[in-house]
Amino acid sequence: MKIKLLLAAVLLLVTVQLNAQERSAYRAGYLRLGVNILGDPLLNALSPKENIFEGRYGASGGYVFEFGRIFYFGKKNSKSFAKLGLDWTFLSLNYNKMDKWDEYGQKSGAKTLSITGQKIAASGSTKLGPVLSLNLFEKVVVDARFQIAPTVRYFDFAYSENQGLTNQRYFNFINYSGENEVDGFEAKSLKNRLAFGVARSAGLTLRRKGLGISADYIKGNVKSTYDAYDHSQRSNGKEKIKSKTLQFTLNFTF
Repeated sequence: MKIKLLLAAVLLLVTVQLNAQERSAYRAGYLRLGVNILGDPLLNALSPKENIFEGRYGASGGYVFEFGRIFYFGKKNSKSFAKLGLDWTFLSLNYNKMDKWDEYGQKSGAKTLSITGQKIAASGSTKLGPVLSLNLFEKVVVDARFQIAPTVRYFDFAYSENQGLTNQRYFNFINYSGENEVDGFEAKSLKNRLAFGVARSAGLTLRRKGLGISADYIKGNVKSTYDAYDHSQRSNGKEKIKSKTLQFTLNFTF
């Protein structure tokens, strides 16, 4: 009985000691939830194709979700002022509605206007790169990171104005030109509607203990399928289009 009581007392002391230990300010895991801004505003001086190729998607503010971990170099519980590490955002998801094109068509003076599809722009990526974390005071830490982000994007959107008229213009992320029964090409299949590219991401996080705020700027190109008609000329195929996103998120660290 005495041995059991002694073991219980030792276990209690160990538990109290572990709970009393001060946790390092350099917490590694994180989850982020917030909003984003995709691309630049539409310009009526540009055709639909020119707007898209310049990264002007006609998208309203959207949402972002991501999670990852910082792999710090050196001792885990170090109380140093600065620590270097590798920041790996395992998954970053963005979603936006491309709902600014009605206004674009009206300002263009279009006599007829058709916008089809779900009018969405979505992306998924993983981001990896170096991070410098500074423990400014107490438990307040600022992270500065630079990451490379392989990215896949999906667009479900088609715009057409003045169909059948001499000043007709349209843009579609689906290219039907290669579709035939011989090669089995399906323009609407998912594999023919995904755009791939590599972006660069720079970000800052200011956090205290488990809660903080983050801002990230991601810029790059993705190669996308398209079909367009403007300036009395049709073009289609695959082309690199500009892509940039500004994110503002709540940062939960653990």
